[in-house]
Amino acid sequence: MRIALTSVVLALLLSACQMRPTTTQSFSHPGQIDTWQMSGKLGYRTVNDGGSATFDWQQQPNRGEIRFSGPLGFGSADLRWDSGRAELVTAKQQYQARSPGELAWHLTGFWLPVSALHYWARGLPWPGAPGEASYDDDKQLQTLEQLGWSLEFDRYQSVAGVSLPYRIKATQNGNRFTLLIRDWQPGAAP
Repeated sequence: MRIALTSVVLALLLSACQMRPTTTQSFSHPGQIDTWQMSGKLGYRTVNDGGSATFDWQQQPNRGEIRFSGPLGFGSADLRWDSGRAELVTAKQQYQARSPGELAWHLTGFWLPVSALHYWARGLPWPGAPGEASYDDDKQLQTLEQLGWSLEFDRYQSVAGVSLPYRIKATQNGNRFTLLIRDWQPGAAP
């Protein structure tokens, strides 16, 4: 009996070690969130190409990193940036640029505005460019025209006291992407 009880306690302890930490922070507006970990899936299509990858995004106020895994033509890739510097590392090559958006082109074949995506992922227009936004009765962003992109925010999820996008669909000149955010951990330090 004692061995069985010890085995159950040990199994519970080991399974608890495998669980991802959840945030205990609470926010009143998505704009308050400047640090996060999130994971999900990015699908994209251009006139000549398409693909998808899972991603893990770690963001801090002045730097970020997105790890992509899957059939992007690279197998996996790490996109890292901080003030004025960005780097994309794949199994085949390493690229450097001034912004992560410049490097995202190597992954998708089109300019993916990572700086704006930093805001769009939280259901906010990017303050760096004019935009045309519409909101629902709960003040959640529903559509946004910005930087030549037409975005649709059609699903939200409640996380840490605020509603954050679950799915974002975007189109621009025959290019499109869908961002599906499966796990949000706002306030979680990488």
